[in-house]
Amino acid sequence: MRVAEIARLTGTTVRAVRHYHSLGLLPVPAERGGWRDYDLSHVARLSRIRWLVRAGVPLSAVARVLDGVEGGGPGADHAPPEAVGADEDPVSRDLAAALTSVEAHLEEVTAQRDMLAALLERSREGMSVSPMPPRMAAFFDRMEAAAPDERTRAAVRADRDAVDLACYRGQMPAEAEFLFPVPGTDDDAATLADYGRASEGLDEEEAEAMAAETVSRLIRRAGPERLRDLARSADREAIRAVFQLFASFEQLGSVYARALERRLLEAIDNWGP
Repeated sequence: MRVAEIARLTGTTVRAVRHYHSLGLLPVPAERGGWRDYDLSHVARLSRIRWLVRAGVPLSAVARVLDGVEGGGPGADHAPPEAVGADEDPVSRDLAAALTSVEAHLEEVTAQRDMLAALLERSREGMSVSPMPPRMAAFFDRMEAAAPDERTRAAVRADRDAVDLACYRGQMPAEAEFLFPVPGTDDDAATLADYGRASEGLDEEEAEAMAAETVSRLIRRAGPERLRDLARSADREAIRAVFQLFASFEQLGSVYARALERRLLEAIDNWGP
């Protein structure tokens, strides 16, 4: 039997067969008429290799597992199967390690699936695909759509890019979603006006005034009970880290970022018990 035939029978490729030869997993058969002549033992060995690989056993452990299986099983020359820890037989240790690796990969794939499902839902709803939560993304979508001129729109996009980056880095506190108004409030027009003012550049006095207005709108929108909850749960160091990130980008206006950070933290302290 030639290499192409053994590859076909086991559902793999000629290249993979040769790779297994190079790793010492599959014996190289004798030649007949200038061709390597594979027999049933090679097919069986290769099918076991493929079976273990599909199960998640790394190639570095396949030989040990195969030697245990083909040599009569783990109990033939090793400790009994019920042995654990340091006394566990090498085959069982390799399989346990492979299972641990697969379970970790399963968690990662499950998280990826959940992310993709959420992104697909947002895409079907006409929302932007972004690391930021839906409420934040919807806010920036509205701001961009309603911007009266390109300069204001550019300011919105710069802010959006910074928030997107903070969400991607895992720096955006969970409570921050509450800071972004939902549709139907009067805050959209005021916020859009702020973007317009910020796009023209702010001195320290103007930045302080705009930060005070922003926090005042937040207080009016939230109400006392929600503000107390926010004060109890807010991670002040995380808030400082986010604003430090924002202040590092010149186009966001570091003067305003520092002013808003200061005003927001002062307000949180005042809201607390």
